[in-house]
Amino acid sequence: MKHLKMLGLAAIAAMGLMAFVGAGSASATTLFTSSNLTNPYAVGPEVHSTLTTGSTALLTGSGGEVLDKCTGSTVKGSISTATGTAVVGSIGTLTWENCSVTTDTVAGGSLEIIKTGTNEGEVRGKGSEVTVNIFGVSCTYGTGTGTKLGTLTGGSAPILKIAAVNLTKTAGGFLCPSNPGWDAEYTVTTPHAVFIGA
Repeated sequence: MKHLKMLGLAAIAAMGLMAFVGAGSASATTLFTSSNLTNPYAVGPEVHSTLTTGSTALLTGSGGEVLDKCTGSTVKGSISTATGTAVVGSIGTLTWENCSVTTDTVAGGSLEIIKTGTNEGEVRGKGSEVTVNIFGVSCTYGTGTGTKLGTLTGGSAPILKIAAVNLTKTAGGFLCPSNPGWDAEYTVTTPHAVFIGA
């Protein structure tokens, strides 16, 4: 009986240790102003990014066909959660220029950055909606309650690479392709440097 009691206490102690280790290893995400990760960004600063010079934003169908092509795009937002499991920012401005078809933002939504590696983070979108005129029909696509968009690589000129698949169709008839992909590359211009740490 004493032996069983000791085993029970050992099991409880082991579970407690596992819970402690699990809590301590839960990853956090924080954006910093410099590579030494000593000065974190606070809530409020505007983040401004533009389509990387010479690149395009492409909306593609399931077969790889180009549904829309834009040579200019701007994303502006502000940090609303500066540190945590994810850094969160609301999108105040999402514009499209020189597109092959009429393209309009319906809702800005928000972005989340989750640290995945050294100076790198996964970017997820929520609540964004964009209307695109395809085959003469208005089709609206969005990021819904959460869509993986791509990767942010930190540095003095941070790069956001969008390689999203299966955007959600939120409006439009049968002529609107379901779940298109979105590919683009943005350079973060404000703030001038962003480094991703924990």
